[in-house]
Amino acid sequence: MDETQSSSEIETARLVYVRPVSGAEILDQIGEDGPDIEPGDTLYAVHLEDGTRMAVFSERRAAFSAARQHGAEPVSVH
Repeated sequence: MDETQSSSEIETARLVYVRPVSGAEILDQIGEDGPDIEPGDTLYAVHLEDGTRMAVFSERRAAFSAARQHGAEPVSVH
């Protein structure tokens, strides 16, 4: 989960959006010193209704599961 957001923010959200993002997009935001991500990797970001990114996962299933564990209803977005 993004450290700038609290878990309570996602817990109060009713609907969250899961969308694929490229490793390159994430690397542009966090820099090369972050986790082991390749530019060509496909990752899955969880966003609040206002577009705020809450978390990024390596698997779509994990993104949906985490959203549900926090009481949110995940929806796919392309």
